[in-house]
Amino acid sequence: MGTDLIKRIILMKCSVFVMLILVSFSVSGKEYFVGLNGNDNNAGAKDSPFASIYKASDMAMPGDTVTILDGEYKLTRQFKPLRSGNPAKWILYRSAPGQLAVFDGSLIKYVAKQNDSVKFSRLTEGIFQIEKVNYLRFENIKVQNSDAAGFILRGPECKKIELTGCKAHQTHNSGIGLWYCDSVLVQNCEITVANDNDSRYYNPGQQRRGEAPHEALSICGAHYFEVRNNHVHHCYKEGIDCKEVSKHGMIHNNMVHDLPRQAYYADAWFGMLEDVEFHSNTAYNCMWGFAISVEGKGSELQNIRIHHNLIYYMKGAGVLFGMWGENLLRTDIHIYNNTFYHCGSPQVFSGGVGSINILSQNFRDVFIYRNICDKGWDYEMGFTFEPVEVKKALSDRNFVAAENLFEGAKNRPSRKGQFDVMVYEYLPPDNQIGAPMYRDELKFDFVPEKIPAVKLSGRKWKYAPSPWYGAFKPLEL
Repeated sequence: MGTDLIKRIILMKCSVFVMLILVSFSVSGKEYFVGLNGNDNNAGAKDSPFASIYKASDMAMPGDTVTILDGEYKLTRQFKPLRSGNPAKWILYRSAPGQLAVFDGSLIKYVAKQNDSVKFSRLTEGIFQIEKVNYLRFENIKVQNSDAAGFILRGPECKKIELTGCKAHQTHNSGIGLWYCDSVLVQNCEITVANDNDSRYYNPGQQRRGEAPHEALSICGAHYFEVRNNHVHHCYKEGIDCKEVSKHGMIHNNMVHDLPRQAYYADAWFGMLEDVEFHSNTAYNCMWGFAISVEGKGSELQNIRIHHNLIYYMKGAGVLFGMWGENLLRTDIHIYNNTFYHCGSPQVFSGGVGSINILSQNFRDVFIYRNICDKGWDYEMGFTFEPVEVKKALSDRNFVAAENLFEGAKNRPSRKGQFDVMVYEYLPPDNQIGAPMYRDELKFDFVPEKIPAVKLSGRKWKYAPSPWYGAFKPLEL
């Protein structure tokens, strides 16, 4: 069993253990209630709730629960939890069961910083600003209308935080941001209308920036994180972005759609981004499915696994090796058992597009196998190497693409795009031409009914694939 797999199993077991601890111990403490008809001079009982989450946070001790009753609460300042739990007694903030507490940040325009008043929209902070606290869980809470971000988990003195079933709507910055925190879990959350760049976030007469800051769900320098079962859609920039020097994380079983940029992004800045796994995710109606870049000066990206994902109806490519920023080295990348369906469209600004677009030439040790690449627009796999040099260039970089199922060669004339480079179609040897019969592709059900047997190349892969092409087990296997 490989070292990376062992680490992931340990991480998952630790997450389960922590959740069991939470269930066992959180109910043993006190429960404080917050309600729209409350008063901060009350006792905080269900029939005499506090008026504000600030008061409840001031009272909550390790093992306690803060339950917020149904309704919309107008915040006049950021909410910053005051106290940590401990490994045996987490503090739980939640909407009342079957209800939804909504915290509206539209009144927060300025924040005090070092004896100065700073416009909130200039900050990468949230209306829920979670920092210098540990062992907290937030459950089924919605934040909305933020001139900055929704939820921010800010380290390094921030670890063991869970967001479960939370929502972020209408934010200028990220809906949810994980900033240099440790051992955090974001699950079953929804983010909508993130990265809005409306003029109301700027001072009168101030020139609006070209774009809003960051992404819908930003993972910046986080360690030992898990992002799963989230729904990100109808936002203004990227979906789930794992960037900077993040490491030891899993991003899985998420749904991202209806975005103008990439659904999932791995992008190194300020050093090494490494050991991140994207699996069992879905994306549609975006510009790109996955993008892999090294934008930051002096940075590098390594050990990225992308597998068992479904990517369909992209305007651009299903997978893109991007050339943005410094365009530095990315290594040890494994892309396997994904289904790429109908990726690419005519006249995309980035040039020719299709299932897998290796736009950058700055890579080494890349392994692409057991994928279905079906109905790519300009190609199923394309490179910026000249056709006469592509075989040697790939060999020199230890780029291996084998045991994939390609619908076929397109033989379309190519064109230059964003970086004044041409993408040329090239289908390496040891792959198979063909396409599955899906269970019901008109209803976006891409489980294969019938599929060719894998054409084996004789290679032994570092990360063992499933014994079929694509993300899903065929019905007839």
